[in-house]
Amino acid sequence: MGWKATQKQLTRLTVVLLMALAAAGQALSGCPDSCGSVSIPYPFGVGVSKVTGKDCYMEEHLNLTCKESILYAGNVQILNISLLGQLEMNFFVSSICKSDISKGNANSPTITTASFTISSTDNKFVSVGCDTYGYLNNYINNVKYSTGCLTRCNDENQVNIQSMQTSKGECSGIGCCQVDIPPGMTNISIQAFSFKNFSYSSNLNSCSSSFVVKNGNYTFSLDDLKKLPFDKAPMVVHWRVGNETCFASKDKSNYACSNNSDCEDPPSANGNGYRCKCKAGFEGNPYQGCTDILECKLDKHNCTSQDYCRETPGSFECFCPDGLIGDGTIKGGGCRQKPRPDLFAKIDIGAGAGLIALFIGVSWLYLMYHKRKVLKLKEKFFQQNGGIILRQQLSTRQDSSQSTTIFSAEQLKRATNDFDENLIIGKGGFGTVFKGVLSNNKIVAIKKSKIVDQSQVEQFINEVIILSQINHRNVLTSLVGALVLWVSELRCYFYASLTALSFSQTGLRHDYG
Repeated sequence: MGWKATQKQLTRLTVVLLMALAAAGQALSGCPDSCGSVSIPYPFGVGVSKVTGKDCYMEEHLNLTCKESILYAGNVQILNISLLGQLEMNFFVSSICKSDISKGNANSPTITTASFTISSTDNKFVSVGCDTYGYLNNYINNVKYSTGCLTRCNDENQVNIQSMQTSKGECSGIGCCQVDIPPGMTNISIQAFSFKNFSYSSNLNSCSSSFVVKNGNYTFSLDDLKKLPFDKAPMVVHWRVGNETCFASKDKSNYACSNNSDCEDPPSANGNGYRCKCKAGFEGNPYQGCTDILECKLDKHNCTSQDYCRETPGSFECFCPDGLIGDGTIKGGGCRQKPRPDLFAKIDIGAGAGLIALFIGVSWLYLMYHKRKVLKLKEKFFQQNGGIILRQQLSTRQDSSQSTTIFSAEQLKRATNDFDENLIIGKGGFGTVFKGVLSNNKIVAIKKSKIVDQSQVEQFINEVIILSQINHRNVLTSLVGALVLWVSELRCYFYASLTALSFSQTGLRHDYG
């Protein structure tokens, strides 16, 4: 074993030893933590603290006494106390015998502590005798509730009684009967009776007895019909603190649950008290404060190694150190070396990134080139179709009563809904006339020429100039603007003139042909 493994083992043993010491010292400071072999965890306690002078117990019914190394609650011997809410005690047997029948009824052991409830799952109620019936009584708000059983065997023949018993010494109902205990029984009393003062019982039977006993702690024998060999039997009760539910108690100053603990309402409590328990991942005394369980150091983890286990509040987590990959768990395959990147893979990645960058750069340059080419082409067509001449003529004209605009193809497309055929209002030999609406909501007629003739450019310009100067009350049309540039998808170029739609009351109209 190497030094590292030895160090881990020593650490683990130290932690276990500290936990054992903590478990053994769950009483308050200066208070006895045991009596004989029985531990005394807080909220139970014996007397007052030698350090603080305060009570060693939380509530009066949890005040115990230790006499000759025997722990008592009142006059009942305590055998074991669990912080999970169970307490085992040696409780009395109720018994009456023939020799004592003249003295009256059998003794009736009682528990009057409302915070103690008989465990319905860990005990049985038993009656022994041949002229016997027994009761287990429960008092709630001064109302009595009872359960019990009876057994009769008048035959003097022991063989017949023996034949009705099981080989395992269980209570068969003849000579010995037993019943389950209802849940939630508190403030209990036990009492045994004889039907006819033993006048109808066999000579084998001298006493009637009833008691509550922890499961598996009583084996019936025919000799018990004469007299039980014991006057106390181990019994399990559930204990709790307070006299209200968790919800009603949690905001009070005497709330018992401490750090890292939760409160729970036992089903058998019926709202009378509660218990505390440590949260998941914590341990200790919930009435004093629970501490984190060190799963990594105690090997209570599923990591592949303690070196790959990290403590967290109330839990742990597995991990892989730098240079390794995986989840660090046994089920997940633990940790493994990171694969080393291949040189060719690096080259491929670099080449791919370079190609992508080159493609983006070339695409951007092409788009810029194409955009510039289109702008130059538009300028060429504008000059070729007389745009400059027309602009100069319009700018030097002083006597026009209204302005004339040079429109773009996009403006005319929007005005005619992309030259929608439903907006055609006339056709001629040289073009088609569309009804349009400009951006200022002015309704116009737009003439789209069919043929572009370079020799007609000057004539077109002169026509625009003349029409723009017309302003006569008998002439109902006037030129609004002109388009001198158009580039179609088929690279077809045309001239278009715009004429305002205006009709007289006599029905005369402008000729668009």
